[in-house]
Amino acid sequence: MLSGDLSIGELLKLRENIGTKKFDALTTQKPNSTEAEATSPTPETTPTSPQFKRSNKRAPREMSSKRKVSVIREIKSGKRTTRDPRFDDLSGTFRENVFQDSYGFIKDIRSEEKTQLQAELKKCKDPNKRDQLVRLINKMNTAEQSQQVKSERQRLKVESRKRAMHNVKQGKNPYFAKKSELRKSELKNKFEKLKKEGKVDKYLAKRRKLNLQKDKKSL
Repeated sequence: MLSGDLSIGELLKLRENIGTKKFDALTTQKPNSTEAEATSPTPETTPTSPQFKRSNKRAPREMSSKRKVSVIREIKSGKRTTRDPRFDDLSGTFRENVFQDSYGFIKDIRSEEKTQLQAELKKCKDPNKRDQLVRLINKMNTAEQSQQVKSERQRLKVESRKRAMHNVKQGKNPYFAKKSELRKSELKNKFEKLKKEGKVDKYLAKRRKLNLQKDKKSL
C-alpha cells in the first residue's frame, strides 16, 4: 500500500501521471488468501444460534414452533386396565358382619317393597301380571331366607370365638368349633324354631320332594 509512504501532494501528482484506474489499483490492497482463511469463520467455529422472526418491525422476536419430527416415535398403547374390587387387595377384605351393620337399612327397604307387591297382588286381576308378581315375591322370599341362614352362621361363629376367648382368659386352651359342628348347631336351632312355629311337617315334606327330584335327575 503506497498511501502510507507518500505525502498527499505526491499522491495527487502520481494520480495525474498514471491515471485514476492504475492509481486506485496501486493504492487498494487486497488481503492474502492465508489471512482471508484465518479471518473467515468456519462451519465448526460458527455458533448455531436459534432463528428468530417477527411479524413486523415493532413486534417482539419469536422463535419458530416448527420442529423436525424424529423417525423413531414412542407410541403409547391405549389399553385400559380394569380391576374387580371383589378380588383386589386394594379394596380391603370383605367382612359380613361389618357389611350387615353398615347396610342394615336395605333389609327394611326390601321389606317395604315386599309389602307393596303383596298388596298389588291382591288387587291385580291380569293373570300374566299376577304370575310376574308371584315370581318376584317368591324370589324375595328366597333371598330373605338365604340371608337368615347367613346371619345364623355368622352368629354361631361369633359365639364360638367368644367362648374361645373366655377360655383363654381363664387360662384354658382355646377351642374353635369345626365347620361340621357349626352346621349341626345350625340345624338344631333351625328345627327348634320350626317346632315352635309348627312347621316341622311342612319342612320335612318339602325336603322329601326335593330329594325325589334329585333322584329322578340322577337316574
